[in-house]
Amino acid sequence: MQNKHFLKGCEEGNAYIFRDKTRNDKWSLYFINKKTKSRHWITLLETDGRYPSPTIDGFNDAERIGTKTFFELKNKTDRGEKTKTLSIRRMIETYIEKEKKRINPLNNPEEGTITEKTWRRMSFEMQHYLQFIKDKEWGLGRSDNSSIHLMDINHLEGYFNYRRRTINKCDRHGKALPRKQTIVREIFNIIRAYSIIGVRQRWINRNQLPLKPKENMTVTTAETQDTRRSMFEREEISALLKVGEKYYQHGISKFDHNGDLYGFDILDGKPILKSVIFGDGTSNRAKHQIKHRKMVYLAMRIALETGLRFGVIKQLKWSNIVEITERSERSSKFYKQVKVPSQINKTNEYFEIPARITEIYDQLKKISNYTKPDDLIFCNQKTGEEWSERIWQEALVDMMIEAGLADRRKLHEDGKPLVNKAMNIRSGKKISWYSFRHSFITFMLQSDGMELHEVSAFCDTSPEYIRKHYYHHDNLSPEILDKLDKGHHRYLKGVVTIKDYEPPFKKFDSSIKEFSKVL
Repeated sequence: MQNKHFLKGCEEGNAYIFRDKTRNDKWSLYFINKKTKSRHWITLLETDGRYPSPTIDGFNDAERIGTKTFFELKNKTDRGEKTKTLSIRRMIETYIEKEKKRINPLNNPEEGTITEKTWRRMSFEMQHYLQFIKDKEWGLGRSDNSSIHLMDINHLEGYFNYRRRTINKCDRHGKALPRKQTIVREIFNIIRAYSIIGVRQRWINRNQLPLKPKENMTVTTAETQDTRRSMFEREEISALLKVGEKYYQHGISKFDHNGDLYGFDILDGKPILKSVIFGDGTSNRAKHQIKHRKMVYLAMRIALETGLRFGVIKQLKWSNIVEITERSERSSKFYKQVKVPSQINKTNEYFEIPARITEIYDQLKKISNYTKPDDLIFCNQKTGEEWSERIWQEALVDMMIEAGLADRRKLHEDGKPLVNKAMNIRSGKKISWYSFRHSFITFMLQSDGMELHEVSAFCDTSPEYIRKHYYHHDNLSPEILDKLDKGHHRYLKGVVTIKDYEPPFKKFDSSIKEFSKVL
């Protein structure tokens, strides 16, 4: 600081103007309120936006503006008002920038980090809040330059109604949009922005945080059930494996690029099959296309054999699959051991599982151009980089349509043409790549292959999560009723046999006999 000049009518040291070297010698005001011990440094500015001349010639103008600003500040601090404020828009912008720094470069969230996709979704959702502030019909009808400390703590009470009213649409199943869980997530994100930026940076106190609305904040199982990813039936899995092996991996299809059938053979009435590979199939692009199709088909088989999360499968490297250990007493001709690093796992935990995938592994090795230990197993055969999401999603769409499980969807709900391939699933389920994991877990539990706690450990998820999201237990199924029948008297033509009185535990398999000894 230089050229310090105390203002007239102020206590010595209470306020003065000076030319600040850190701000290109602009005239600035220093003010301290000795009652509250608050300090303020303010660059002086005319009402028309001009700065006083940054020389001694601008002293008179600086003194006039400084004196006026000093008394305005002093009156505010004496009344307990804020001298510095943060606008809602500025808070949201700062929050979005701060969250951007949490993006994990590997695009796999560890503790305290997020994916780029999550950040983009959050940024988009925060814009809804700014629109809510400005909307005069269903929102608050205020400026987004309003100060956050002036916001009513109950102002989010109308947010749910605003989102539903302004969208005023339903999904294909007739459910109102946005879904309740989406709006609830947005509300918690808004409150988090006030906490991270407003409270931590001391723009507001904790008791000024917006309160969570009293209604529509509980998302029940019944409300989320229809939005969960659905599992495949066994017949659907068989159909997918059949078309994947016979048609998809070879680039052959019954449908053209628009999703329409080529037609039927006049002689035998069977659908006409044609190649969907680029050109005549001899170019590098066409060869890469065939390799990608074969690898996608094998990825589907790995998903069915292991139950691994889709995000893990996408990021598997060759070094993550090793020979199975001798203590497993299984042949390496059939089994491999899959090591899942914590960096690519959703739970941030390392775990290993055995998998009957040696045949699949060997096929992938022959197909891929990139087989070094640190190379991705499923990668672009031209660049070695991770596949785009479009390759995965369009591959699933193609196989679902080829298997007769879905129809090609060509238009958005608003009637505009779709750019990427999409489908209408005939069963009404919500199918994605995650459905293979869902199916694996359910099949393991329903077929007596594993107990609940064993599936939980194998798939690296909690029993509670399995009960809630995966296992569809049918208490009226014949299998459950057969188990209830065990140990009860059975009468055949009025004759009771010795077998009817056989203790229940003798009918169970050997894995239960140890427990029966305790009885």
